[in-house]
Amino acid sequence: MHLILFLVLLPVSLALPSFEDNGLHYHSLTARAQSLPSLKLPYGTWQASRYDSANDIYVFKNIRFAAAPVGPLRFAKPAPPVPTDKLQTGAHGGTCAQSAPTGLLTGALGSGLGSIASGIVGSVDLGKVMGGAATSEDCLFLDLYVPSNALKGEVKLPIINWVYGGAYILGSKDGMYDGTGIVKNSGSNVIYVAGNYRLGSFGFLSGSTVEKEGTPNAGFWDQRAVLQWIHEYAPLFGGDENDVSLWGESAGGGSIMHQLTAFGGNQPALFKKAVVESAAYDVWVDRKNDLEKKFQDLLKVAGCSGKGLECLRALDFTAMREAQDKYISTLPEGKFGFGPATDGNFVRQLPALEFASGNFDKNVESLILSHVSDEAGMFIKDPGNNETVFQTLLDYNWGKNDLVNEAMLKHYPAKSEKWKTQKERFHDFVQTTVFTCNVRYMTEAYKGKTYNIQYARGAGTHGSDISPTFFTSPGVFGGQSAKISQQYQSYLISHARTGDPNRLKTNGLIEWPKVEWGPSLKQVLNVTDLGFTLITDDKTTAEDCDLWKDVMAALTVGGGYSPPGAVVESALLTGKPDVMAKASANFQ
Repeated sequence: MHLILFLVLLPVSLALPSFEDNGLHYHSLTARAQSLPSLKLPYGTWQASRYDSANDIYVFKNIRFAAAPVGPLRFAKPAPPVPTDKLQTGAHGGTCAQSAPTGLLTGALGSGLGSIASGIVGSVDLGKVMGGAATSEDCLFLDLYVPSNALKGEVKLPIINWVYGGAYILGSKDGMYDGTGIVKNSGSNVIYVAGNYRLGSFGFLSGSTVEKEGTPNAGFWDQRAVLQWIHEYAPLFGGDENDVSLWGESAGGGSIMHQLTAFGGNQPALFKKAVVESAAYDVWVDRKNDLEKKFQDLLKVAGCSGKGLECLRALDFTAMREAQDKYISTLPEGKFGFGPATDGNFVRQLPALEFASGNFDKNVESLILSHVSDEAGMFIKDPGNNETVFQTLLDYNWGKNDLVNEAMLKHYPAKSEKWKTQKERFHDFVQTTVFTCNVRYMTEAYKGKTYNIQYARGAGTHGSDISPTFFTSPGVFGGQSAKISQQYQSYLISHARTGDPNRLKTNGLIEWPKVEWGPSLKQVLNVTDLGFTLITDDKTTAEDCDLWKDVMAALTVGGGYSPPGAVVESALLTGKPDVMAKASANFQ
């Protein structure tokens, strides 16, 4: 859920001895250089795109993991790849359709600069701007970073699978998410995989019509397809399919929450460990009304009113993308229109409620859960002294729900000792409800299995922890900043390799205990410009997060969308047995 500048890294190749093993094929020397190894899959063969001689890492770019989601496969689950006999070099691979987060730009830059930036962003191919390929509907590809010893079958390594963020409307596997630093700094003891998933309306269209005629949350199905690909083919490149860590930030972190609770925990999550940074998602639960209205509004701007999903499928890629952008432009600032939504299947109900009702994959062994110290600042536009804007936000989020709005206005009053301005009020609301309370819900579900972080370096802004996660080397400047980045990353890599961030961390770092549960979470690792300390986290308190869980439960139960047998009671519905009796009335 952030904008970042991406770097394009140039490939390097080097000759290797000729041999064939482990599903990898090394070709004979030519007069000038040797060709790179190839990975033979049942549906095609992919040649490595480059060899990093300094770190002994092979990079396979744009391996297809699913068929092009076009035509009848638009708004559908990912389908198996179409077999090909042509050797693939990684040159072909698109970035999934992107939309400019205009509200974010305005919030971060102010109305003047934000409007200018939005105009510029809206006129370019965001896929190329973000350091990746041009945008295309044919975008379901993944990248693979493998140490040569794994390719040769000498070792069996744990695998890290990265899920990118971007508000569910922006982002790709490319750019700054280059896995070289992670693999290198692990001592060539991990394999890194990153895959694309569909975004915006292409990946997160929802509502009752889509439930009948398509697949809501198709982007989550794409992410799961990458995990299934890893499990099926890891032995071909020296990976341990039973030792997968899923890492993600922002929308990527929110995606991990949805993967942990997919199908109410009735199917395995397909990963053993996780690093969840700044997990975020909007609360969309009214499948038959609010979500269906969003779908009908998109039909209208696309010129498909009354014609259903097949009309959207028939649009060419450009027309569909333009309709998506036009719809997003009609929304209040800071709202992106598309993202995870309950669907009664993959997302039975909100992840927080699945955690609360015990419906999640309990076999995940260890998690690192984090938030930054200022999650909301870049998303907030200063409302001045206008106290009614907050009410407008509540009404947009879940309609004129008097019960919920009364509770939220009581907890976030216009005047409070906690904030001096309306901007601070907005900030507190967004930070706790969109971001930090998610940490508490996962901590409670996986009690005794989590290590928690507050990342507070610099201003501690949203997304500031991505760079150290992908730290490569000190570079020209080095110094204390690079040292802390390397140390931070060493905790994460140790966790991926062993399940314990301490076992293989950089020498001299403090021992990081599992979090201590309570009204406030204790023994949280605080990462600052000066180093690492342990703190009590004041951004994930029971006072804030229990109320927000009650709100989510009230919205779900009140709408009749609770899964049978997984109803989460809400303090807001105390004394309302008639509402509780109909908690699952609209689930099917």
